[in-house]
Amino acid sequence: AQQRRFLEPLLLTDHVMMRARHTLSTLLLVLVMSAMAAASVPERAYAAIIDGVAARINTEIITLYDIRVATTPYLLQRGMDPQVLSQPGQRAKIYREVLGDLIESKLLLQEAGKLSITIADEEIEQWMAYTRQQQGLSQEEFRETIEEYGMSYADYRNMVRQNLVRMRITQVKVGAKVSVSDAEVEAKYRERYGSMGLNERYINVKHILVQPASEAPEALELAKQRALSLRTRIAQGESFDDVARKDSDGPSAKKGGKLGTFRRGELDADFEEAAFKLEVNQLSEVVRTKFGYHIIVVSQIEEKPNPDIADRKDEIRGVLSQKATERQLAIYIKGLRERAFIDVKI
Repeated sequence: AQQRRFLEPLLLTDHVMMRARHTLSTLLLVLVMSAMAAASVPERAYAAIIDGVAARINTEIITLYDIRVATTPYLLQRGMDPQVLSQPGQRAKIYREVLGDLIESKLLLQEAGKLSITIADEEIEQWMAYTRQQQGLSQEEFRETIEEYGMSYADYRNMVRQNLVRMRITQVKVGAKVSVSDAEVEAKYRERYGSMGLNERYINVKHILVQPASEAPEALELAKQRALSLRTRIAQGESFDDVARKDSDGPSAKKGGKLGTFRRGELDADFEEAAFKLEVNQLSEVVRTKFGYHIIVVSQIEEKPNPDIADRKDEIRGVLSQKATERQLAIYIKGLRERAFIDVKI
């Protein structure tokens, strides 16, 4: 039940807030899919839940209509086909899950009211502007799209407000209890990437390029044979740098074929695959890439600190923070349930 909720940003780090923004930005798409899905489900599937009280939570109620409205987005967020609602057994199970979700939401909103937590209109507009930008819509198109699929613009704003309130109450009541130590991040990093993930291999590369005159088979074969001939000359003792200066077609020819120092992901994939297999001063076989035929030599290999470590650890910290927040939120909501009057009617 503690999975990430539809339009419910709950997490506290910048990394997670960006994920929450992305969740909000998908609302329009969900609305479109919801309308299409609802249209495809037989009307009799909803006949039993037109209206009525489904549950009382303290002084407020959740209606059967509330469940109906919330069900399709609930399914879509979890990758489930809304057609499952045509199956009575599955439909009843899903409605109970959605009701549980709505009860938790109601408890959080009630608690926010007790703490006088409010969301300024400016903050709502910021989130809505972000959503419009993500969807590439103007203000008018944004409003029209919402209303076209059965939700008033005012209801949409209220939905955003409620989800921001839920985020804020979670920050206030749960955030202080969420802590991820450097040791936890380090342990998870080593588990995911191993000790080799701490360093990155850098190679200093030089090459000779033979470019074919065209993509015709005869031109390709001619270029390949020329590259093989140049490799033979080097293998028999000629200087790689001298051959590169005289016979390479690449712009690095005047520098003896020297390209520079690179790590994985910075070179052409075919070139890189061959280059990173070489030992220092080992002459490669002739390598074909989209640029032509290469003879490659690695003049130096270094192990340096991986420049991606910081970003990877930030990502891991965000994931661990999310899990810790979900655990603390589950404990917090359990306490709210125990102190609340909850009367489920279905």
